Order: sequence, then C-alpha cells, then structure tokens
Amino acid sequence: MKISGVVESASVLPVQVDGCSQFMQYSYRYDGPVGNTSESSPDRRNRIVSMHDIQELLRQCTDDPELISYSKNHDFYFYGGGWQSWGFGGELAPGEYPKNFGPLLSGLKTYFMFPGRWPDAINNKKTMDKTVLKGQFIIYFRWKETYLVLASTAPIVGMEAEVLPPVQFYVDRESRSVCATIYADGKRWKPFELMSQITVFTASTYFALKDGIRKLFGGIDDKRFSFLSFLNTDTKQIKCAGWESWYNHYSNITEELILADLDTIDKTENLITQAYTSKKLPAVFQIDDGWEKALGQWQADPQKFPSGMQVLAQKIEEKGYIPGLWIAPFIVDYRSDFAQQHKDWILRDERRKPVPAGLNAKWGARWGKHQPSKAHSFFCLDLSRDDVLDYLDRLMEIIIEEWGFRYLKLDFMYAGMLNGKFAEGGAAYQWYDRAIKKITRRWVNARGESVAYLGCGVPFEPSFTSLPLSRIGPDTKHEWDDRFFEKLHYPARPGARPNLLSTLGHAFWDQSIFINDPDVVFLRTTNISLSDGEKELIALVNKLFASQIMHSDDPVDFNINEKEFTEKISAYYEALDGQEFGLKTVEPDMHVIFSRNGKFCGFINMSEKPFTMDKEELIKNINYQLGLSLNAETVELKPVVENCLNAGDLFTSERHSISVFEITEEAE
Repeated sequence: MKISGVVESASVLPVQVDGCSQFMQYSYRYDGPVGNTSESSPDRRNRIVSMHDIQELLRQCTDDPELISYSKNHDFYFYGGGWQSWGFGGELAPGEYPKNFGPLLSGLKTYFMFPGRWPDAINNKKTMDKTVLKGQFIIYFRWKETYLVLASTAPIVGMEAEVLPPVQFYVDRESRSVCATIYADGKRWKPFELMSQITVFTASTYFALKDGIRKLFGGIDDKRFSFLSFLNTDTKQIKCAGWESWYNHYSNITEELILADLDTIDKTENLITQAYTSKKLPAVFQIDDGWEKALGQWQADPQKFPSGMQVLAQKIEEKGYIPGLWIAPFIVDYRSDFAQQHKDWILRDERRKPVPAGLNAKWGARWGKHQPSKAHSFFCLDLSRDDVLDYLDRLMEIIIEEWGFRYLKLDFMYAGMLNGKFAEGGAAYQWYDRAIKKITRRWVNARGESVAYLGCGVPFEPSFTSLPLSRIGPDTKHEWDDRFFEKLHYPARPGARPNLLSTLGHAFWDQSIFINDPDVVFLRTTNISLSDGEKELIALVNKLFASQIMHSDDPVDFNINEKEFTEKISAYYEALDGQEFGLKTVEPDMHVIFSRNGKFCGFINMSEKPFTMDKEELIKNINYQLGLSLNAETVELKPVVENCLNAGDLFTSERHSISVFEITEEAE
C-alpha cells in the first residue's frame, strides 16, 4: 500500500540460511514536501512508513501452497519483541490479545510503552480496539511450525551510516494487515533520505528462526561481542557470571555489609564458587543501587560508604573478582543537589515542564516545590546538550579510571529516548545514539584492562549496537508473581513468572542481537517464597536459554540446605554445559524443549496445573524441529532433570517446572 510522503523499494538480500526462505528487504525513503531549507517540517508524531497485507508478505517469501492455504484459513500466533527490557516479549496464541493495563498509576506506562504519539491513521481507527496488536523491532506470525518474520534492520544500517529511528508495528488480526511506524519526533527529513529498513523472511523451525536472525544481526562472530571475552566462562560462546547485591539487600547496603559479603563469598560453596571461581573462571562482584548520595548524584554516600568507591573496587579486584557498579546515568531525582544546581540540564516538554521518566516512591517527592510533575516522578537529562554529554563522559571516566570499576550496569536507559523539546532540536533517537556511544566508548581502561557494560531498561532497537550485553526481561523477584500488578495486567511487573516468559520469548535473540542477561537465579532458603521446583526452573531457563548467570543470595547466611541444593544445580549445569536449546509452545504456558544436537529434550510447564504429553507426540516434535527420524518405540528418555510423572509412554509435567531427558536410541 502506498504511503503518502514515502517511497518504497524492495530487493532480495544475498543471504542463504537452511530452513529459511529468501530474505526480502524493504527500504523506505522520504518523498514528501520540503521547506526553504530543503528539509521537511519537524515530525510531530510517529510516522507511518509502510502498510502490508500479511498474506501477501507470506506469498512473497514462499510458494508453498499448503502453508498459504492453511494461513489463510487459520489465525496466527503473534510475537512482539517489546520496546525495552521490562516489557513483555513472547507469543500470543491465535485469538489472544494483550490485556490493557488499567489507568491506576498511569505514570508506570513510561516503563514499557513505545514513546511518541500514535499516527492519526491509527489513532482514528482502532486505538482502543482489542484487535490491534503491537510489537517493536522484531515481530513474527506463526502458523504451526512456520514463522513469518519482520525485523527492523535499521540498526545494521546504523553501524556503518547515520542511525535510523526505531520501528513499532501495529497488527490487525481481523484485516490481516501490518503497519510499520517510526519514532522520529523532531526529525527534519531531506529528499529521498532513508527513513527505515525492514527485512522479511520465513523460517520452518525454531533454529532456522534463530539462524536467520543471527545471519541478519551478526551473531557470535560479531565484533560487538569480542569486547566481552574477558568475562567469558565458555569456550564456544560468550557466557558471563557473577554476584550482585540487589536481590537480597536491595538498596539497604553499606560498606560494612558489602565487605562482609565479599569476604564470605569465596568461603562458602555458593553457586558462583562451585560453578565458576573454583574452576578459575571469571566472575563479577557488583555493587547495586544504594551506594550513591542521590539518584543522579553519583558520589558515594559518606554515611554508608565512608571509605569511598575506589577502595571498594580495589578490594574486589584483590579478591579475584571483576569490580561491578550499578548506575542510572540518564535519570535524576529533582530533590537532589545535582538537579537543583542543573535545572537547565533536565529535559523539558513544549510547555517547558520537566518530562517525567517514571514513578518511584524513593526517587521523587510526593508534592511540593521539588515535584514539578506527578507524585514520585523522577526525570531525565537533555541528551542534546553538549555540556550534559561532557558531564556524562567525565562521570564514566571517574568510575572507570579513578575508582577502577570494569563492569558497569547502566540502568533505566529508556529515559534517553523520551520525547521532549530538546535544547538543540532534533529527534530523541539521534541524541540517544550519540550519548550511548559516548558513555560506552571506554572498552579498555588506561591500565589496559577490559571494561564491559550491561544495559538494563534498554530500548532494544536503539541500543543494539552499543550495549551488546543487556537485560531482556523485567526484574525477577523472590516470589512467583506480583499479584497486585498481575491483576492490573501490568506487563513490566517484577516477578519470576513474567521474567521467565521474557527470557524464553527472547531466547532466539541470544548470541545474535544481544548476549542475553535474564537477571538472577535464587537458591537460598530464607527471604524467599519460591519452591525448590521454581528455583530450579529459573536456574535452568537462565542456563539453557540465556547467557549470563547472576546470583544475589547472601553468602554470609549460607547454610547446609543451600549447599545441597546448590550442588544439585551445579551438577545440572555441568551435565548440560555447552548445549544450545530451542523451544516450541504447544499450549499456552507449555513448551517442548530440545537441544540443537539432538541429545536432549524435555518440557517447561509455566502453567498452574500439570500437563500431559505422550512420548510419540514429543518425539514427533523433536523430529520435525531437528530434521531427525527417531522412532518413539525404540527411543529411551533418560532423566537428567526430572519433574515429570512417567506412566508408560505418558509424561505429566508438574506445574512451574522443567524436565530434561537425554535421548538415547535402543538397538532394534
């Protein structure tokens, strides 16, 4: 469909991937009016660049008449990648729609919603209609085993040329149409300037999908990942590990407490000791939120950390760990001395009011002269200002060169993409790209030691090139779900369940787009409501479907029960080490899992009830996904991780569990 002001061109990419169709690349260039300066007026809302019929896209990628006929008569599974780390990333079943987040605490929408205003054509049609599905960066439609993928490959262009704006897709289940929009508010377009680039292909299996994405976005051979090699705990892929202070102490940390944890961590048989440092593998020791004077005032709180951060980093290094530090460089508490001294550095809207970046009771006043927006709002810096960038660059220099930290968790990064009236004009995506490239430019410190950055709360598409190690799900929690936010249908809520869903949903991105960080595993017995089966599920999903194992249990309180459970998890890790796993959703919350080499298979049951599958159906799924010809009658499934009841050829998996079997074939 022709879009006013946009010219489309299409070409076939010279890319071949087993199990994938041809890769069709659609490019969209500006073809609208310009003013006296040979540029367009600034964009004022998200701009539509393309509108396609889903069936027509499928026909362009495949000539399989059976698939085309089936897709025409059946609804699809829909996958939306999510705007940033904490949004939902997973499949919606045929006929399923996301549940709307209620109006209560509407300021929380900042955490997961694509920024900018919807285009008029979308706004006037079905903005509140539940048949509109949304996804960002990468989406797919799935019929049975076949995926039709749409990926914004603008970041690939951005690696070699000017960065392009991020993409949001709107999908109408009823009309079978997909509309692509770009967030470029404030951008002035030149005639025939490239606005967006979208690649479309089909994949016949899960690993074909993963390989297709890897081919497009670089994969493990990409030079973006090579900087992380000093963290690597694996011989084939980039895998990282470490300990952090957040999920047991949260912000209630002190120098005394951190040093006690540091002193104890290598004296107990915790997960990091058993699986990594005892094997001479590198591990991070990260100080999380709570060390700073105030949000945005990145100096050690003298009451809590009297010796300062340089001393702590040195002691961490002396213990053999890589010193890590949490920081949220783009956001500020309006009450802080820093914010009061630099009010002109805070991003403003058209009415010159500070733009709120989110809600947090600890980071914003409820009302009064230090709260210029909704209660408990915090704010973001105007990244278009050179003095702000100079400040951020100097801050990173202090943390890396003077204090000595070499693993920096950069949090709440989405704030750099918020819409506002920038001091220097232009669009948020341009200033964000400039800023993250500036603050992550030190991959080696002055002593020649490597430095790594972990992105968190990152807008996925704009961060892809500069933050290759990133969180890909909402915060986990020491309980299965947050019942209050679950009832509100809040997609960015903390909890084990929403975290696991996003880890599984983004698994095909791992080692391709990002080195996926799924957040932490829990093995402790106190200050936790998760069952052993749920802890086991988290630990193994993180191991098999992502690439960083972070631990946060208190080593000082380590006990004999934790030792036995940790030994069990460590044994699982060793048995499954080096395996690459895929998955297929067979029912909502129920997945069949399988290793690429065909040695392992199993189940993940995220539902509230047991699930039963017969052996023949399981083997049928494995054969199709891996191109094998296993005979269900002669195959033996040897338990490695067993949370299934086996009655003959029927396997019933327990709720909130994972089961893994080694596949062996008996001689006939």
